[in-house]
Amino acid sequence: MSDHSKIEWTEATWNPVRGCTKISPGCKHCYAETFAERFRGVPGHPYERGFDLRLVPEKLNEPLLWSHPKVDFVNSMSDLFHVEVPDHYIAAVARVMEAASWHTFQVLTKRADRLQQLLNNDLRFANT
Repeated sequence: MSDHSKIEWTEATWNPVRGCTKISPGCKHCYAETFAERFRGVPGHPYERGFDLRLVPEKLNEPLLWSHPKVDFVNSMSDLFHVEVPDHYIAAVARVMEAASWHTFQVLTKRADRLQQLLNNDLRFANT
């Protein structure tokens, strides 16, 4: 997590998921993969496993610790709607966003079909 970001269109980043796999030509030059792979094999580094997909449940509640409102990029280093991220975990991320309502959360995905499917099911509570 970073409660400050150098990304010009956001103030913070929150990564309860790390890593991804390529699904489109737009993924060819992925900045997140390039960054993460530089640290593959570095013991104790958050990207010790490079860009391999993994859940990071110890990061789930971090936005609740930020007392001042922030514009927050969710999973700047992953895609929340990756096929290997369990539905219940995505719902847990969404529940934190709901609980931390003083923030503005930005979620980008290349997997809009999965997002739509979840909004009709496990994320129905967030479809308002």
